Amino acid sequence: MPRIARFIEENGFYHIISRSLNDTHILKDDKDFIYFMKLASVAKKQYPFHLYHYAVMNTHFHFVIQAFSHEMLSKGLSYIKWLYTSWCRKRYGWKGPLWRERYTSIPIENEDYLYNCGMYIEYNPVRAGICANPADYRFSSYKKYHSGITDTIIDDYENDFNSNQYAMIDYTSDLAKDLFSRSIAVGSTLFINKLKRFSMSLSGCPKK
Repeated sequence: MPRIARFIEENGFYHIISRSLNDTHILKDDKDFIYFMKLASVAKKQYPFHLYHYAVMNTHFHFVIQAFSHEMLSKGLSYIKWLYTSWCRKRYGWKGPLWRERYTSIPIENEDYLYNCGMYIEYNPVRAGICANPADYRFSSYKKYHSGITDTIIDDYENDFNSNQYAMIDYTSDLAKDLFSRSIAVGSTLFINKLKRFSMSLSGCPKK
């Protein structure tokens, strides 16, 4: 069955998610996490894209990125995932595929949703029960926005980021429920419906 073509607008903002096969712990210790982040740093330079938020977990990773082109984004993510797979094969004797799918790219409509998507990502370690405070998790972008710690892999927003406005998340709010529902897009109802119609029109198209 042919894959559905990806719709990546030039300079568009996206929530990128990629998970391990069978939710296996493929990032096991600090050495793994540090190597993965080094790959991400190199990929940003070789296949340029902007990275604004991230959380790298044992079984998956989340990025909020600005894609300059579909081709560069695809090559950059493939670079990270392929070289990390090679790392696991050498270090752990891993056989076969490491990742469940290519990656998921969820369009982000505007700045408000962009910031809130970043907040959602940075709270993933809390939601996963890894820590009680997102500031205690080393491998996310939370520290840059809320602790004033330099993180060279993160690109600066063109406009000032008001960390106080996004410092706490209410899991019972309508916004949180919308974010956690894994809808096709992060944005207004009109925006989401537009993307749904576009995705349906692409059904059956070969990968580009």
